[in-house]
Amino acid sequence: MRIALACGLAAFAGAAHADVFRCTSSAGAVTYQEMPCAPDQAVRVVDVPERYPAANQAERDRLFQREAALDRRLEAERERESREAIARMSRPAPVAAQEPEPQVALFIPTPLRPSRRAHVHPHLRPPFFRGG
Repeated sequence: MRIALACGLAAFAGAAHADVFRCTSSAGAVTYQEMPCAPDQAVRVVDVPERYPAANQAERDRLFQREAALDRRLEAERERESREAIARMSRPAPVAAQEPEPQVALFIPTPLRPSRRAHVHPHLRPPFFRGG
């Protein structure tokens, strides 16, 4: 049992470090594959690292907190805009202010008649004024 488990782990470990081949055809097409390239293709083995550096947990947490704060601000803004839209829709339509009807004064000019006491030369008197 232990031997079978050891062989399985060895096979898994070997598969974890498989080479990746970058094959370029004569037409310029590039493919990446696990099997070696055809003889008429240019071959380059791509070095894929087996281990990656550990994540910076403090920086990762700081970025997550910053993103959460941004999400809260955006959600608050959406909520405010939604409340404003509901308030605008629920307001009654504005009633047009009724302007008072204009007061029209009818002015009819009356002809001016000089008084009898005023001295007006007879030739300058208006035609409607006759007499003395």
